[in-house]
Parts: sequence; structure tokens; C-alpha cells
Amino acid sequence: MSPWRVALVVQATCGQAFWLGIRVVVGYRALEAGGGPEFLGLLATAFAAPALVASIPVGKVTDRLGGAGVTAVGLLLSGTGAIVALSDDGLAMLLAGALIMGLGQQLLMVGQQTFIAHVGAGSDAAFGTLTAASSIGQMIGPPVVTAVLAVENGLASGTEGGLVACLLFLVLALPLTPRLLRTDRALRSQRGSSPGERPGTRKLLRLPGMWRSLVVSGAVLVTLDLLYAFIPVWAVEQGVDPRAVGLLLALRAAVSLITRTGLSRLVNRFGRLPLIATSVLAGAVALGGLPLVGAWGAVPVMVGLGIALGLPQPLTMAWVTSLSPPSSHGAALGLRLTVNRMAQVSLPLLVGAVLGPVGVIGVFWANAALLLGAAGSVIARRRRD
Repeated sequence: MSPWRVALVVQATCGQAFWLGIRVVVGYRALEAGGGPEFLGLLATAFAAPALVASIPVGKVTDRLGGAGVTAVGLLLSGTGAIVALSDDGLAMLLAGALIMGLGQQLLMVGQQTFIAHVGAGSDAAFGTLTAASSIGQMIGPPVVTAVLAVENGLASGTEGGLVACLLFLVLALPLTPRLLRTDRALRSQRGSSPGERPGTRKLLRLPGMWRSLVVSGAVLVTLDLLYAFIPVWAVEQGVDPRAVGLLLALRAAVSLITRTGLSRLVNRFGRLPLIATSVLAGAVALGGLPLVGAWGAVPVMVGLGIALGLPQPLTMAWVTSLSPPSSHGAALGLRLTVNRMAQVSLPLLVGAVLGPVGVIGVFWANAALLLGAAGSVIARRRRD
């Protein structure tokens, strides 16, 4: 691979390992501090809330300045938020840290996606490479962090040790920024100074197929958030060891990685919309079964979720990019992330408050119903085409 591609893959891997690792650490810290399902829903909302106001402006800035610098700021903010969240045992600090980390993650995502949209021409394969790197990070982060959480003695123990492990991922990611900055500057120099047409948000929303892609990506992102927010509750209820939880989440990420390998060949053979619909349906079935099984029964569940969380994300990124002009790729991707976060802010809070007292069965079944609705919208689009 070219040097910039290697740098982006490593950076995306480390960034995602931090993100999902710290989600697990914060979840266990919240339970230790007395937080219940309602607070975990609020915490998931805090992680997602900054994107409601930041995604589209950040996307527009990234269109003008390039994505590499934005990703560096996102990494720094993420580390700051993690330190804030675990600075004491209070629930308020967990929420404050989650807000900071949510903003940092948003900058990271918009920056990396816009970078690959510009450098990789927005192809399914290019986004497949980016999201495959994210899957590697998801596969590494949770088991590393949960292994540290399970250590009772030694230098790294408990949630503080998990924080150290997460911060080490960021330390590995930051030095790769200069390589990406040089690539960004070279690309902008080749494209010249003419910005081209930059349609507004309303015009982007009116593009054919846009809102359906937003519905699917939002449903999938909510699934990821609810899974990582409520899996500690499931684990406690089923008596599953934290190390087993980490391995199950790693299995889910490994399946997502496999599905993203050779993504362009899958699209050429089956088509983008059939792949999206099938994978989301698989996720709905798997998620509906999770509350009913223990550790071993969760293995096929994680395979189904790996498919559902693996294929739709790069496919909807490429879909959104193909609908928008090159000068507005960042704005379009920012719009996608804004809608994603609107779902991530509202639904976990609603689910935690309304269905939290019912237990994880209500949370995961409601999420499965959401996935069924998203798959239905894609099938309707396919029939219409």
C-alpha cells in the first residue's frame, strides 16, 4: 500500500481501538458508581450529542482545509475527554468526559471519511479499507481493555488501568498525522483553488436516495451504541466474565472485518442495496436473540451483528459520496453523521428511560425492530428502482 494508506489504516485502527475500549471502561465505571440502565442510556446520548451541532460545520471546514488536520484535533480531544471521565468516581464527570470524547470522535470520523472521499475518490473499496481498519481497532480494543479490567493486582488494575491502555492507542495514532497532512496538501494543490458547487444542507437532503441511506446508517450506528452501552448489563445478568465480553466483541469486530474484505467484489456481484438490506436483516435477527442466551449462545449472535455492523457503514458512506459533488463530500458525510447522531442521542435515552426497567430484553428487541424498519426502507427503494 502507499504510505498515506498505511498511515490512515494504522491511525484508524488505533483510533477505533481507543473509542470502543473507552466505551467499555466508562460503562463499567458507571456501574461501579451506581449508575443503572437509565444512566447508561444517558451516557450513550452524551457520547453522541456533540455531533448534532458539529458534524455539518466540521464537514464544511474539512472540505476547505482537508481532513488530516481535523483528525489530529479529534485524537487530542478524545484523550482529554478520557482523562476527564475517569478523573474521579462521580457520574457527572463521566458525562462531561463523554461529551468531550464524543466531539473528538466526531472530528476524527469526519476528517478521516472526507480524506478518503477525496483521496480515494469515494469508492466502495476505499471506504471498505477505512472501515476494515476500524474493524481491526474494534477487534483489538475491547479484549485488551477488558483483560486489563480483569487484573486485580499489579501496576495496571481496574478502570484506571483500562484508561492507560486506551490512551496508549492514541499515542500510537498521533505521530502518523504528518504523513496524512502532506498527502492532503498535495491533493489540494493538484485540484486547484476552484471549490466547485457546494449545495446547502436542504439541497443535499433532497438528493434521490439520500434520506434512505441516512436511515440505514443511523439505525446501524444506534445498534453499535446500544450494544456497547448495555452489554455490561447483559453480562452481569447472565453471569458472563468481562474477559468473555471482550472476546465476544472482538469476534463481532472480526466478522465485520471479514465482510469488508473485498467489498468492491461483493458490490459488483450482488449490488449495493441488496447487500445493505440482507446485512441489516441479519442484525435484526441476531439482536433479537441476544437477551435470551448466555456466553456460548452469544457467539452466533455476534456473527450476525458482525455482518450487520460491517457491510452497511462503508456502503452508505460510498452511497452518500456518490450522490454529492466532490466539493461537498465533507458536508454530505457530515450530514450523514448528524442524522446518525440525532438517532444516537434520542433513541438510547428513550430506550434507557422507557425500556431500561424492563431489562436488556426490551432494549435489544426495540433495537431489532428499528433494524427491521431500516431494511424495509432499502427493500422499498430497491423495488422502486
